[in-house]
Amino acid sequence: MKKNLLILLLIFSSCFAKIQKPSPIPPASLYYLDFEPGICDSQCLKKLIDEKKDFSFLSRYSKEYSNSYLESYYMSLVSGIAKLVVTKDMDLSQQQIAVLLPQNIIGGYAHIVSNAVFSYIISKNLNVKVKFYLTGNENEISLITAINKIKNDGISLVIAPLTAKGAEIIAKNSDINMLFFIPTLHYKMVKASRGNIFFGGIDYEDQVLKLLEYSDYKNIVVFEDNSFLAKFLDEYISLSGANIEKKVLVDGAQTSLLGRVDENLKDVDIFLNLPLNTTAKIIYELKINDLVPNAFFTTQINYAPKLLSLIDFKDRQNLFIANSITHVPQNIASISSILGVDIYYNWIAYSTAIGLDYLYNAFANTDDERIFKERIVGSSINYDTKIYKTTNHKFESIRDEEKNLNSELNFEN
Repeated sequence: MKKNLLILLLIFSSCFAKIQKPSPIPPASLYYLDFEPGICDSQCLKKLIDEKKDFSFLSRYSKEYSNSYLESYYMSLVSGIAKLVVTKDMDLSQQQIAVLLPQNIIGGYAHIVSNAVFSYIISKNLNVKVKFYLTGNENEISLITAINKIKNDGISLVIAPLTAKGAEIIAKNSDINMLFFIPTLHYKMVKASRGNIFFGGIDYEDQVLKLLEYSDYKNIVVFEDNSFLAKFLDEYISLSGANIEKKVLVDGAQTSLLGRVDENLKDVDIFLNLPLNTTAKIIYELKINDLVPNAFFTTQINYAPKLLSLIDFKDRQNLFIANSITHVPQNIASISSILGVDIYYNWIAYSTAIGLDYLYNAFANTDDERIFKERIVGSSINYDTKIYKTTNHKFESIRDEEKNLNSELNFEN
């Protein structure tokens, strides 16, 4: 294993464009999803559910043979998205994976996604080929050229960390017999899919709603930087019905709060839709101006160990943080660490590993056991979002915090 890792690291650091074989072990015995023509009645559909073959269930579901249970399950998967189209022409028998990288657009995410792919493959001892297709940008011509090359190379499974622009191009131009997993976006941020595209991005709307459970919805102030993500977060807060009293723009031109906030901030809940360094700066500036709100709320963007050192403990005691990284298998965590990625805190890596786990299990080897708990519902990963607060040196879910408090009270009694 050490030799394999060393070879992998040396090859990977030198060039993306080559085909890599991370493990010399014999290939796993494959079981192919057989989308047979003809009727799949209620018993057949129930069997697909029991066997957790959601792709088969979606492609073979018919209202004619449905009942209330089957219809409810179908709707939970579809979640308002067009029915998934999967055909028997989709073939992963060669066990090849393509990684489509617009590396100049996504920057450091290119390495994170690639390392997450390798971490999963090594941890599962899979005999697969990984080929990287570097497009540089997300121009339509570049992406279509790469898609055609992937198709001609006989690869049906594609990991594609893209922005919304790139995802829309894929949705319009991809072959329906190719499966794309986009770890960087949630479906809600694109709303464009031909049924063969799945998304792994954080469900920020769910995170906002979970955070608002600790608010009275009445007096909300939003600090944001006018970024792509901040605009969605603002929209989700508004759609929740919360009363947004004020929005404060914090960007390159306006970083100081001088003259832009007043004592009214003492009786509000503040959403920090900002990156970590800016979040720390805002909390500090509010403190020195003696403006301490009822609570600070922030999403996945600030769930990072660095937060514990950037913000003094006493200044973050009323800070609530949403996090959707809930279960990381130890073997993947260890290998990811060797490859320089902390998957416990890096949601892009976490998303990539989950997506590969789900698609490999569903299409390449259904006898293989999944190692992640999250399911794909509709076109996106269904995360289990939890709300955290912080101690001096770590993050602690509020549920665990309450358990610890109850244990202390019981001990005293």
